[in-house]
Amino acid sequence: MKYYSDADLERALFNLPLEAAPANLRASILAGTVYRQSLGVKAWEPWLIGGCVAMIAWLTVLILRGGAAPVFSALDAIGAAILAVASQPATILWIAVGGAVAIWVSQLSPVVVPSKQVRR
Repeated sequence: MKYYSDADLERALFNLPLEAAPANLRASILAGTVYRQSLGVKAWEPWLIGGCVAMIAWLTVLILRGGAAPVFSALDAIGAAILAVASQPATILWIAVGGAVAIWVSQLSPVVVPSKQVRR
């Protein structure tokens, strides 16, 4: 690999036969990034609404297939299983440790290391 000086490299780059940029390239980039209209809803709202609609549809199909009693007994069994797992002392300890670490990390201020200046 040969070493070329910066002047030679810049001269070679400027001598490349490049197409002219479209007339409204800068305006279209700015319109798509900086000047883009914000959405009317927050990003998490469609996910929450979609999840609720999916859950309601799922419960409706279950009720229509076999009546409400089997659905409620299944939900009761699922709730009891979740409660049995979540009430274990080890689970509660790890949830508390995770929450404490999350709070501690959120209070840290990031250290910004200055980067090296690029010489031109």
